[in-house]
Formats: sequence, structure tokens, C-alpha cells
Amino acid sequence: MKIYCDENIESAIVEGLKRRGIEVISTRDRKDLGKSDEYHLKRASELGAVVLTHDADLLKIAHRWNQEGKEHKGILYAHPLDLSIGECIRMVELATQVLTEGEMENHIEFI
Repeated sequence: MKIYCDENIESAIVEGLKRRGIEVISTRDRKDLGKSDEYHLKRASELGAVVLTHDADLLKIAHRWNQEGKEHKGILYAHPLDLSIGECIRMVELATQVLTEGEMENHIEFI
């Protein structure tokens, strides 16, 4: 499973995921900082990646997309106050091991 980290995800999480062998696309690496949440959800879907975010607004957009019949590759939502950086890395790694890309399509997983 490919992970698309939006700009709300700390660089330490991005680097930790990469060290664990997870394919990660970062908005910082792509120089896509400041783009809209909708842009990121669309771009991640085009790249075949699940979005990793701390941004609750992205959940609202995904819900609206589902109502409109638009599809996305999924969202892993990590509340920024609930997980340390290390815990977030471990939970994302676990999600990539137990969930399939098919299971993540149009799905939001709270980690």
C-alpha cells in the first residue's frame, strides 16, 4: 500500500515510514504545500495512494465525495493529539500489513 502524506504530517513520520520500507509520497517532497485538501485527495487517488492525515476537514471532503459517487483510495486518519510520532509510524505500518488496497478504497481508517 502506497501512502500519501499531506502537509499536516510531520517530516519525522514520513522518514520513519520510509525507513520501514513503506512507499511514501510526501506533499513536501512534491512541493505541493499550500494546495487544497481536495487537491490532495484527488492527487493521492491519481497516484494510487492512501492519504495519511491529521486534518479532520479531509474526512468531510471524503464524505461528500462518497455522496457524489466520487472515489478515492482511502484515508488513514491519525488525530494529532492521540498518537506520538512513534505510535503513528507503528499504526500506519500495521495498517499497511493488515489492510489491502481494495479494503481501503473509499474507506476511512482511524488509527
